[in-house]
Amino acid sequence: MIPTIRWRDFGLGTGLLMLVAAFGSILALYRFASGIGRVSNLNQGYPWGFWIGFDVLAGIALAAGGFVVAGLMHMFGGEKYRPLVRPTILTAFLGYLLFILALMVDLGRPWTIWHMIIYWHHESPMFEVGWCVMMYTTILFLEFLPVVFERYQMDRTYAVWRNVAPWIAVALLVLFAIALTHSAAWVIAIAAVLVGFELLVRFGVIYRDPRMPTMLLMAGIMFSVLHQSSLGSLFLIVPHKLNAIWYSPILPLFFFVSAVAAGVAMVIVESTLSAWYFGREIEVALLRDVGHVLCWALFGTLALRGLDIVLRGIGTELLVLTPQSVAFWIEVQAGLIIPLAILLTPDFADSARWLFWASLMVIVGLLINRLNVAVVGITSTYGETYYPHWMEIAITAGIVAAGVLAYIFVCRNFPVFTPAHSRPAET
Repeated sequence: MIPTIRWRDFGLGTGLLMLVAAFGSILALYRFASGIGRVSNLNQGYPWGFWIGFDVLAGIALAAGGFVVAGLMHMFGGEKYRPLVRPTILTAFLGYLLFILALMVDLGRPWTIWHMIIYWHHESPMFEVGWCVMMYTTILFLEFLPVVFERYQMDRTYAVWRNVAPWIAVALLVLFAIALTHSAAWVIAIAAVLVGFELLVRFGVIYRDPRMPTMLLMAGIMFSVLHQSSLGSLFLIVPHKLNAIWYSPILPLFFFVSAVAAGVAMVIVESTLSAWYFGREIEVALLRDVGHVLCWALFGTLALRGLDIVLRGIGTELLVLTPQSVAFWIEVQAGLIIPLAILLTPDFADSARWLFWASLMVIVGLLINRLNVAVVGITSTYGETYYPHWMEIAITAGIVAAGVLAYIFVCRNFPVFTPAHSRPAET
């Protein structure tokens, strides 16, 4: 049976999403027809603006970070956390497809993507990020296939996939090692470890999940973790342009830690919103456990941020009234301090509603942080200023709306939610 679109399910909200997506698509086509200068305010001083800060830096953190959390839950939490895994895999998969689409709009020459595949630049963080995105999107596609197999009752294909998918993951990891290293010894060692691990799984020495190969989950986690920090590395080359409030030698570590915190928050927000929209019961007990993890992630992020500020001696800059200091305090208050205070309050930590609001604030804080690094904290050496053009915002809104519509469509037509998610909502 082909997936169906039921027009009676279309409400006002869905109609608005379709209008936003359609308008964004028209503007994106206009961007390709007339050039980036007609739809953005980017200039020589600010070649990276709202699209990079929001679509790339924040989008990757929310998509990949959430899957890392779900993958770890899947491997170490067993059946208990299984209801959270498939929706998060779908969110990550759609998030990466949308990120790729947004990057095509930003770069403007998608037909040259083969250059990165053929011409290798081992020392380039951007090369590493590009390869990770390609590999990780492939892994997410493989991990989403069981949903398709179940939808169309392709049991034999599902069995073949369970046997073949781990070896595809091993091949991708080895290919990535070849592309990113100059050492044949390292490649051989990595290949031996991966093959040995999979053989131990095959022989029953290591637990084998009957539904999702462990090697596939591990590959997704490794690719995700690798390029989260590399996005921060891109800004280490501009100490003269990035404000000292955000520039730090451990900026890659900040990007990774904050992505983990936002990823945990994304699991809670996605689960709560999907339960509300599809009329399901919120998995409060599971979300409480995720909230505990989020609490520790926020505490670690805040402690690392404070320690960095003290050791670099920039505390006085935060007390001077400037646009950068104000942006910093908004980011820290909204994304770290207030959510942490909510989660440390027992009555709030046990409430699904407060868990949702605290997690949403963490996500907003991450968005502000990435925009602060990409836009607010940048000082142009040419004297230009930058404010996002309304078309930049509209195109991004259209891409996000398209992603939400795709999520709704897939959830309505494929078995994304497990039976535990299918109980009727409580009134």
